[in-house]
Amino acid sequence: TLPADAPPVRPLAPPLARAAALLIGLFLPGALLVAWAGSPAALAARYAGREMLMVAETAAMLATGVIALCGAFALSVPGGSRRWLGAAAAALLAWLLLSGAGCWDVIASQGAATWRLNGHPDCFYFIVPAGAAIGAPLLWLLSRARPIDPLPVALLGGLGAAALGALLLQFFHPFGLTAFHLGVHLLAVVLVTALATLSRRRLLRPA
Repeated sequence: TLPADAPPVRPLAPPLARAAALLIGLFLPGALLVAWAGSPAALAARYAGREMLMVAETAAMLATGVIALCGAFALSVPGGSRRWLGAAAAALLAWLLLSGAGCWDVIASQGAATWRLNGHPDCFYFIVPAGAAIGAPLLWLLSRARPIDPLPVALLGGLGAAALGALLLQFFHPFGLTAFHLGVHLLAVVLVTALATLSRRRLLRPA
């Protein structure tokens, strides 16, 4: 009979366990990349005299990435709480407010020249590829659950990937965050999140 001949199905691990495994897997290459090419000393110098802001802003980026990524896994299975969306939005708001405070400090210390729309969009070319590199294995893992409603899953997955990419950028961004660079960061985060959301029909097909 068909049930007798069917191969056994290996159940997926709990959502938060899969999220933790991915975060651990992302941490190792990220730490090696920072150790090889990053500059924690430049990060400390950039926030000299504003160490508490550095800790708070970095923590908000990390919280946004972790909460969004965990929420994506939680919502990929039936019964996942949509409170993950609110938690990720709150972490994102804290990140934006703290980044805005840091940007204002730069404006106050360096004057109106920081408002000019000039500079190199290197951070854009860092966050987008980094977000894509994080998002690719993330979406593949999420697709194994065949989420019934893939929109919030893809939305949180894209936001989590973008936030972790921006967190990694902290160790490769040797100058203060001006209004121009803040706008470029936001654009990159929106783009990565949008790409993940638009790809949901192909990569996160419902069961």
